[in-house]
This record gives sequence, structure tokens and C-alpha cells, in this order.
Amino acid sequence: MINSEQILAEDLKQMLADRAERLARQNDGFADGLDEIGGLLARYDPAPSPLLNAIDQKGQDFAAYFFAAYSDTHDLDKSILVYKAVKSLVRYILLMDRYYEVGNKKYERIARGLMQTIKKSHDGHLKYSIDFAIKQFWPFWDFEQLIKKRMIKGHAFTVNELRHFNLFKSSDAPIIYARVLDSELHNFNPNIATIMHYNQALLDIQDDFEDIEEDVQDMMPNIFILAATEHTSYSKILKNQDHARKLIVGNGALDSVLSIIEQYNKLVKEIPVPQNFAFLKHLSRDYTNKLLGTLNVIPK
Repeated sequence: MINSEQILAEDLKQMLADRAERLARQNDGFADGLDEIGGLLARYDPAPSPLLNAIDQKGQDFAAYFFAAYSDTHDLDKSILVYKAVKSLVRYILLMDRYYEVGNKKYERIARGLMQTIKKSHDGHLKYSIDFAIKQFWPFWDFEQLIKKRMIKGHAFTVNELRHFNLFKSSDAPIIYARVLDSELHNFNPNIATIMHYNQALLDIQDDFEDIEEDVQDMMPNIFILAATEHTSYSKILKNQDHARKLIVGNGALDSVLSIIEQYNKLVKEIPVPQNFAFLKHLSRDYTNKLLGTLNVIPK
């Protein structure tokens, strides 16, 4: 007998298919369309616990991976499989990130369980290559701690160092999450992973701006905090936590970050991808416009 939850799940799947088909025929508005799809996916596959729900709120771009799979295959079940795998991997990375920040073994234990579930749910090369992918990204946490030490000691970071930090931080997209698409899609190629890398980097810049106060309080690296060190000492920022955003925005730090954003957009435009994945370039533009809007409306 079919219960109400099964009926709701089938209804949501049909809504996902309808919205994905409409978005596939569009030439713009991809960020808004993916936000809508993301909401449907969250209802279809809700987090099983408050902790994972909180983790999911920090996750990004789940719907883009779903739509990348759907654009290439028009197979709803495969697209949902890709979405679930990417979401589980994002949960793994964020849980491990939190574990390295606070040392709570609970986060590590949950993360390990997620990894075992991913391996059991997938065939293809993802099953045996994901551990290697994770190990490729693993050095970031050591690198982040190195940057933190240099930041606390008063190092003034250059634009090149900012870009390297941001691209390393966002490298989980091409190294780990794009591997799911590579495992499941016939038409995937490295150029697609490269654009996803830049898109993730833009999203991480947006997040860093929103997290300025939290990162100053936690003494964690953040592209805007690092950019500010060229004009204002980190010790001054730390002593003025209540006014950290004003200090950072008002001292020219935004100019360095804006130059990086401009460079990313120029590079994305020059990268050829199959037509099915052209929406990723539109997403780059949408993410950039949102980010520029955020930075421009902040009073100096």
C-alpha cells in the first residue's frame, strides 16, 4: 500500500523533472532556477539529524551537480544519485573541517560513516578512487593552519597569496565532487571541473565575506581578512573585533579581492565546454553579479 510519504516523494520527483526540463531550455536565470531545484531536493531528501541539517546549510551548489547530471542524461534517478553523493561528500568535508578546528571526535566518526555509505552506493571508479581524491585535498587543512600562523604573526598577504588560498580552499570541487560526475557521465571532461572550481571559489568568497566577524573571533583565515593585512595589521583587526568589517572594507582590501574575481571571470569565458554544460558559465556570471552586488552595497 502506498503511503502519503511515498506519494509526496513521487510528486517531488515529478516537480524536479519538470523544473529541470524548463531550466534546460532557458538561456539565463540559472542561479535562481537552481535555487528552486535545491529547495525541491532538500524536501525530497531531508537531513536525518539536526547536525547534518546545520551542515547542509553551509553546503553550496548541490543543485548544480544535480542539474549537470540531468543536462547530460535527462535521467532523473541518476541525477538524484549524483546529488546525494555530492551532498554526502560535502558533509564529509565540512565535518572533517570542523573536526580539525575543534578536535571533537564525534565529527570524525560521523564523517567516516558517510564515506562508507558512499562507497556502498556507487559502482564505477568512484568506489575505489574517492579515497585517493580525499587524500589529494587533505593537505589543505595543514595549509590553512600554516596560513593562520602566518596571519597571527603579522604577515602581509599579497594578491597572489590570496588567490592561492582561495583556489586551494575551493579545490574540493574539482578534486572530489566533480569526480562523481566523471564517474557517472559519459560527456564529462576536465574543462567542466575547472569551471566548477572557479564557481566554487566565487561562492567561497561570498561565504568569507558573510563570515568575517565569525572568522575574526575564531582567528581563522578568510580572504578578506588576509587582504586587509596589506593595509592594516592583523593585531589591530583582532583588537577591534566589533568593528572588524568596517576596518576591512574601508582600507582597500576589497580592491585585491575584486581583481581576483575579475580574473576568474576572464578565465571562465575562455574555457570551452560541451553545450550541455554551458550553464556553468552562466552560473559564473550569476555568482559574480551577486558577489559584486554584496560588496558594492556595503558602506565604507
